[in-house]
Amino acid sequence: MLDEIFTNNIQIIAERWPLVAEKITAAELPEQTAVIEGTPETTFSVAGIHLSSCYDRQAEAHLQASLVPETARKCWVYGVGLGDLPQALLMRQQLSKVTVVLLNSAISRLSFSSIDHRIWLTDPRLQLLLAGKLDGLQQPFAAVTPELQLAEDAAARLRDQVTLELSTPFIRAKQGASNIETQQRLVENRPFVQTDGDVATLFGINAGKTVLVAGAGPTLADHYDWIRQQSNSYLIAVDTAVRPLLAEGICPDAVVAIDPSHHEQLALFDGVDFDLLREVPLVYFPRVHPEFLQLWPGLRLTAYSNEQGYKELAAEIPKGKLYSSGTVFHPAVDLAMRVGGRKIILLGADFAYPNGMSHVPGSAHSKTLRLQPGDPWVQSGFGEKIATAANLRGFLRDLEDYIALWPQVQFVNASRKGALIQGTTYLEG
Repeated sequence: MLDEIFTNNIQIIAERWPLVAEKITAAELPEQTAVIEGTPETTFSVAGIHLSSCYDRQAEAHLQASLVPETARKCWVYGVGLGDLPQALLMRQQLSKVTVVLLNSAISRLSFSSIDHRIWLTDPRLQLLLAGKLDGLQQPFAAVTPELQLAEDAAARLRDQVTLELSTPFIRAKQGASNIETQQRLVENRPFVQTDGDVATLFGINAGKTVLVAGAGPTLADHYDWIRQQSNSYLIAVDTAVRPLLAEGICPDAVVAIDPSHHEQLALFDGVDFDLLREVPLVYFPRVHPEFLQLWPGLRLTAYSNEQGYKELAAEIPKGKLYSSGTVFHPAVDLAMRVGGRKIILLGADFAYPNGMSHVPGSAHSKTLRLQPGDPWVQSGFGEKIATAANLRGFLRDLEDYIALWPQVQFVNASRKGALIQGTTYLEG
């Protein structure tokens, strides 16, 4: 019976999308597969992850489909699952095209071997694609979220883009400049914003030159000697990297800070001789704790991001803007471009845990992690899987999207040990 189901499904796929049929047919059924029974709905579990609800699959599919506006004429679906989501969307008569992207060929093999999908496979509005053939995320979309967790290697970057887009509203609500805590901070920092300088005064000061950006990834420590030799380059450091750099006798030309946490921010500079930073401008978002601003011995320059929560303050007290999407490394890279860098070298930009380390030694956050086989991963510059965290993976994909906006700028990754950053070359060539 199962062979008959697969034959019926794959015959339709082979007629319409022969390359997709080849991929599915060549796939083995996934390991660690179990049938979940004794619940209101039968479903499958792969590696402990349910491919659908076992209580109300249709309700789940319609909830997932609600991400696609009712007015949409076309949409994308990431993942096949048990077919409930594509079928739910194809019930909308106003949709003229539904493109379903296969994220895991083994799961597709399981689904097409177990369930008769001919009703929606024969719909002329349907298009099936392999994830490895796509360049990026398409809108509007809905996703089979369990399949995102099980995406195969070829779909890794697309998986991250979909996951990040699904998470963005929650991230913005928690971390964005529009939340209540940050709005209170903007009130507290208004006196600083009124009297401090403008980040825009740095724009263009290094036109056409090389700019270094020091993140706080573990591999920053591999490049201290090299950094010392770059006397003609402008060095921008994120706040977390300042203490380790100063310990090596390296003083940045500018520091960037955006973290609103009082204790976190002060811990980064615990034991630092602030006199060493007297000639170094601090570029900060006005959500930074005022006590940290009071401690800074030199020039302070305010910057805004495009967060809606900064809109009112920016209209009253205009300052330059820097790109940010959750990590201080983003505005540091944008500042490197804004000061005029046409070659930007990224140091400690790991977005992962090389050798199980969280941050560069000497940082307040540096620690050795206990990594597990099921931890999130990214591809390293050596083409190997390297452990990371979901938020770091999101920051990486946002940086890659930013880099793609500036083809005239050469972005160089100093280390292959951390995450592969699309759009960059490597320091050693």
